[in-house]
Amino acid sequence: MVNNPRKIAWAPPPSPLPADEKARRKSGPIYELAIVQTLVQIPDAIYVATRTCSQDLEKLEWDVDDVAKLIKSLLSSDYRHSEWCSGFGNIVLDADVYMVRYDHLECCRGNYQYAEYFVKFGFRNNDPKLTVFLFSCHLSRDK
Repeated sequence: MVNNPRKIAWAPPPSPLPADEKARRKSGPIYELAIVQTLVQIPDAIYVATRTCSQDLEKLEWDVDDVAKLIKSLLSSDYRHSEWCSGFGNIVLDADVYMVRYDHLECCRGNYQYAEYFVKFGFRNNDPKLTVFLFSCHLSRDK
């Protein structure tokens, strides 16, 4: 069993959390992608952490199993940045952001002809269940 997907030491979030997205950015990647890809295969491992993310998944007509397939297709070269994110219950976590061209019908990576998806996820510090908190998952042109 995996103990910790974190690559860098945990640090508490800034208080208050900056409103500007660029000001919330951190050095990264924070999480070991291969470990995250193993964790998303566990049933109920993904928790949708924001209302906006829930709405975006509805637009895509996706559930967390579809998100798991997308995350399993990621390569380290798809990493974009890391940032502090807030979700339901005022939780604030550091998250990694990836973008990938993906064929959602075949559930595989695609070339320039395919839509580009944006996904953002993080973990609670010392969470024994290793729940993947999903902050964003949408087509990159939607935002």
